[in-house]
Amino acid sequence: MSRLHAPRDLTSLLAPRSVAVIGASDRSRWSQVAFANLSPPGFSGTLHLVNRRGAVAHGRPCAVSCAQIGAPVDVGVVMVPTDAVAAAIEDLAAAGGRHAVILSSGFAELGESGRLEQDRIAAIAREAGVSVLGPNSLGLVNYLDGVALWTAPYRKPQRPGTIAVVSHSGQVAYHLANVARHQGVALSHLVTTGNEMDLDATDFVAHLIADDRVRAIALYLETVRRPERFVQVARQAGAAGMPLVVLKIGASEASARTAQAHTGALVGDDRAFDAMCEQYGVVRVHALEDLVITADLIARTGVLRPGGLGLMSNSGGICGIAADAAAKAGLPLPQLSPATVGALGEVLPDYATCQNPLDITGAAAADRALFEHTLRVLAADRAFGAVVCFGDLPASRAESDESLLAGLMHMGRAAQAADIPVLVMNCVQRDVTPEGQEIAAEYRLPLVAAGLDRGLAALGRAFRWSQFQRGGQRPREAARVGSVQVPLPCSEHTVLQLLRTHGVPVVPAVLAGSAQEAVDAAQRLGGAVAVKICSPDIAHKSEIGGVALDVRGPDAVREAYARVLAGAPPQARVEGVLVAPMRPRGLELIVGVSRDPTWGPMLVVGLGGIWVETLQDVALRQLPVDAQDVAEMLQGLKAAALFRGSRGAQPVDIAALARTIARIGDLALALGPRLEALEINPLRVEGNGCEALDALLVIGAQPPEEEPR
Repeated sequence: MSRLHAPRDLTSLLAPRSVAVIGASDRSRWSQVAFANLSPPGFSGTLHLVNRRGAVAHGRPCAVSCAQIGAPVDVGVVMVPTDAVAAAIEDLAAAGGRHAVILSSGFAELGESGRLEQDRIAAIAREAGVSVLGPNSLGLVNYLDGVALWTAPYRKPQRPGTIAVVSHSGQVAYHLANVARHQGVALSHLVTTGNEMDLDATDFVAHLIADDRVRAIALYLETVRRPERFVQVARQAGAAGMPLVVLKIGASEASARTAQAHTGALVGDDRAFDAMCEQYGVVRVHALEDLVITADLIARTGVLRPGGLGLMSNSGGICGIAADAAAKAGLPLPQLSPATVGALGEVLPDYATCQNPLDITGAAAADRALFEHTLRVLAADRAFGAVVCFGDLPASRAESDESLLAGLMHMGRAAQAADIPVLVMNCVQRDVTPEGQEIAAEYRLPLVAAGLDRGLAALGRAFRWSQFQRGGQRPREAARVGSVQVPLPCSEHTVLQLLRTHGVPVVPAVLAGSAQEAVDAAQRLGGAVAVKICSPDIAHKSEIGGVALDVRGPDAVREAYARVLAGAPPQARVEGVLVAPMRPRGLELIVGVSRDPTWGPMLVVGLGGIWVETLQDVALRQLPVDAQDVAEMLQGLKAAALFRGSRGAQPVDIAALARTIARIGDLALALGPRLEALEINPLRVEGNGCEALDALLVIGAQPPEEEPR
């Protein structure tokens, strides 16, 4: 394993026995807060204060350097001016310090000069064997072990939890912690990585996956600095059954600019990141609340069994609203089995309708045990992977009554007895008060306080994550193509020959260097033909009038030959024209591979021809892929119904088509790191066959080798 992918030992960073605050001062608000957070009874280790002037800070004498402490230091919290950070790291290393948390800002987020200084300090730390969190980081909190290397106000929770938060932004982390507190979600860790000079989010994810006290990891990302490492930890999380839930900015140009100004991050293509999440089982959300709520919900449900969702309320109106929200979230609502209908008929009043969602009617107001009886019946139906009962948790006992509490008690009993997750969900989002948490704990309520709409959306993500987990991480078939060299520059004729050589059916196009050769080719092919200019310098032929369609007869071929060549720019290298038989209208796909600057070669499959830009119905996957991957891409398209055939068209052989597209992906990989784009548009599909009608290959300069971090 290369250093790029090697795990980092963060044990003594997350649970240090000794900490030095470097730059301690009564005049610094950051220092005051850090000192308070690391003082008893919170931190049980040894705290040292360092100030190069040797002053007294926070009522305690300061050492002038870490070396003067004369005792081991696990972590140094660095809050000195930017120009003093390098000296502070060297001093920490001289004292045997292993980790630094750098609060100081003024580095890569300021541009090139700041980036150079950040790189210089990173080199110093790397040479000294000191791992660095930051710079521009508020630090971290380990709630499980009572460690708050945190330079912002810190509120100790009622109890530590199982949800770890890792965030590029300190302020975002602060808000996520508040969301968790208001929703009654207990955190295990809160880590802010800042500019990621050394340690990045994936280092902490890898460490947290191995901590059996953590049940889910919530990530706020502005960029992915090491994409190979991200894929690796996503695979590790999947293998460990650890949900990774991610909120990443970059869907808009404005957010991309903001990220670059904030931490010097380049966000990359948002569609490619979406595809990566889908490919590797990472759950993506787009709101702070959803990040916490989804991570917490999946942590509690775990991998759901196959099936749909059962919904229950004592309100028909809530049932209707919930059904719409479930449909929006992609949650299937199976019909009740005959056995379930029969069992419900024994406990529900005659006027109740046994269906999903189930309205147990106002009879539940008179008999609160009805909640328990019906939930037990629903949870026993094998059609369901989970059941949700709607019932609001009171903020206090004072605003409740005995009847309401009895209903909660019965819900809790049914949930504890069930073999599948039974969740009690608030109808509207509300804060969970400390007393409300006590009530939920007393009745062992599996509470989701996010409200109906947000709660069901989170549950929809849990169902999709579970489906991915149940599928497992199957081994992919290795690409069968070795390295491939192509002559440059590369015209369409060359690309079609290359595709044919590697098992991709292509239209029988003939290269003609004269009008008579074009006529002869058309006669051999028979019927109507297409005539296209062939030049390695002209990618978009139709834009210069370089394409003539449905050409019939020798005279028309000669005229088309002259016409398609007439629009060629003077500097273009022209090989002649391609003459190919016209094909009847049919299903056309685009199959392409482009090199994403972050994720490398990405396969794109979707509706092609004139529909590419209009509908943008495409699926993306990182290469390599095999035929099964491609089949899943095809079946995930909105236009997938077209593959089943319509209006007399033959159904498409998805397996055969997927094998052909996988070979295109293999070829793209074999073309090596200089490949910028390989595109077949359209790939005509009919029945059990397909044919590339047009192709483009772009080969760039040799990319520079990446330096290892």
